Formats: sequence, structure tokens, C-alpha cells
Amino acid sequence: MLEVDLHLAVSPRFHLEVAFEAGDGVTALFGPSGSGKTTVVELIAGLRRPDRGRVRLGDRTLLDTAARVHLPPEARRVGVVFQDHRLLPHRDVAGNLAFAARAAGRTVDVDRVVEVLDLGPLLARRPATLSGGERQRVAIGRALMRGPDLLLLDEPLASVDAPRRRRVLAFLERVLEAWRIPSILVTHDQEEVRRLARTVVLLEDGKVRDHGPVDRVLSRPEVLGRRDAAGPVNLLRLDAVADGPDGPRGRLGAAELAVSGEPPATGQPAWVRFHPDDVILARRDPDGLSVRNHVPGVVEALVPAGDAVFVRVDVGQPLWAGITPAAARELDLRPGVPVVCLLKARRAIIVG
Repeated sequence: MLEVDLHLAVSPRFHLEVAFEAGDGVTALFGPSGSGKTTVVELIAGLRRPDRGRVRLGDRTLLDTAARVHLPPEARRVGVVFQDHRLLPHRDVAGNLAFAARAAGRTVDVDRVVEVLDLGPLLARRPATLSGGERQRVAIGRALMRGPDLLLLDEPLASVDAPRRRRVLAFLERVLEAWRIPSILVTHDQEEVRRLARTVVLLEDGKVRDHGPVDRVLSRPEVLGRRDAAGPVNLLRLDAVADGPDGPRGRLGAAELAVSGEPPATGQPAWVRFHPDDVILARRDPDGLSVRNHVPGVVEALVPAGDAVFVRVDVGQPLWAGITPAAARELDLRPGVPVVCLLKARRAIIVG
């Protein structure tokens, strides 16, 4: 269990006041840019000092200003992955991993790290010769070589270009599944939160606005109503995805969805992403439409947010549709009402 209670006057106009607990699995620090997410990571890692506060990891106190305890970063047994990699440019990949292991002073199974992150072909190369995605995989490996009791991931995909992002995200999933250590993920991307995290700490202006399960926190009106990178997104896991004569298709419960993008190996599951505004709702299955995906479900909740109403539909997984208040009234939508979700195949993009 990680216990955090931190206070820091970052500037005359910005005061960080953050308190939360994080258990096993991944806890996402989520919020818009400038909300204080990276500052929290730096304070937990010991890279900055708070004005006052306390950080405990299991039975160890990493920081307690009242008791004058402030362990240096190297004594905290925390692995940190920054968005700008921070690899040693004069060492090859093997040298970067070895340096992290020596600095930690703990025995780590380097072969396992290399295997899970597929670093074998990169070991003799220097960071300048690697792509952004490859450098980030090495940065993750270096953090693991410290034998950490806690993993801090500060926007680990922010500097990875879109074509490589899917691959790095898949490696990150493998790492989190294989090591199963408490992890803090800093992000403003809902796809990363929904795919990786179990709980969310919602930050805004240096304060905790909410803390709890992913679906509940991301259902708040202020989150659904955003129109930036932190805004709403649907992320569904499809089974048995395979390419066909008319493009990729996958299973969502009893329904079959036509999707777009590069499918995985035949028959494997895949994640698809689309915006709530891409979903059209109907009370019954209509005929004569060009929309290929007709997914039945049941309304679970309606959340007004600005000039829209977001409707959460249970299709075996939560699916959000963004419609107008007038449409919600005309359809007489309420919890328990059966609906059909209409989604164009080109809007449902395979992302991993």
C-alpha cells in the first residue's frame, strides 16, 4: 500500500495539496496538463521536497517532514520512467541496464527483463540509434533493473509517435502483468487509463477532485464534457479479431463488429477505440442503413455534461454515446431501457 499526503507551494498561484492511497495494480494520476501530476511523481520519488507531507510504502516511511525523514531517491526502491527517457547516451542498452542494477544494489533477473521487453536485439546499440519506442522500452527495463517496490510512470507514451505507441503500450501491459508491483501512471489520456489502471486519482489545479474505480471517476460530468486529450473515449476489447474480404471483424459478446486498422494475429483479441459522438442510439434495430455495426445493449446511466448527454450502455462492456438532450428526451432514455448502438466501421479503430 502506498500512502501519500503532500503539500507544496509550487508558485504563488499554484499550491499542491494531494492525499490518496494506492494499493496493488495500477493507479492513474489523471487530469489536464498543469494539474500537478508530474510534481506528485517527483515528490514520491524524492526528486523534490515538499513543504510538508508524508509518503509511506508498505511498512517503510519514505518521507515524513514532521519526523525529519527524507530518504534519498536511491534508497526509496522506486523505479521511475520519464517521458523523455533519460538514458545514458555514452552507454549501450546493456550498459544502461547494468548501471541501473549496480545503482540499486539488488539482484534482478536481467534475462527476464530482456525477454519481456524484447530488448535482446537492442543490447549492443546506443540510445541515439534507437527509435522513440525502443528508447522507452529501454527506459522501462532500466526502471525494472532497480528491483523496485513501486513503479512510477510519468506519461511514458507522450514522446512515442503514433505508429509505435501501440507496440510500446502492449509491452507496458506485459510488464505490469508480469511484475505485479504497485504502479502510479501519470497520464491525460483516457485510453491509457481504461487500458492499464484499476483506480484513478483525478487531479485538477493541484487538488484531488475524486479517487476511485476507473469507470466511476471517468463518468464524472467534468471528465465526459472535456473536448481535449483528457476528454471521453470508448475502449472496447474484442475477441477473435481477424481480417476478411470486407476488412477486420471481431466479437463483442454475441455481436460481431466491423472495425478499421491493422488487426493482430488471426483470432487474437484487440482493443478498439472510438469517440462517444461516433455512436448513434436507436430504440429498435433500424433497416436500410449504411452503418455496419448494430450492437444491442441496455441503458445504465445518463450524465448531462454541458450541451450534451452522455449515455452509458451495457453491451457486455460499458459503451458511451454522446447525444443531445433533445434526443435523449425524444427517445425516452432512462436506466433499463434497451437500445441499439450504431457505429460506423471506419470509426472503430484498432489500437492494440
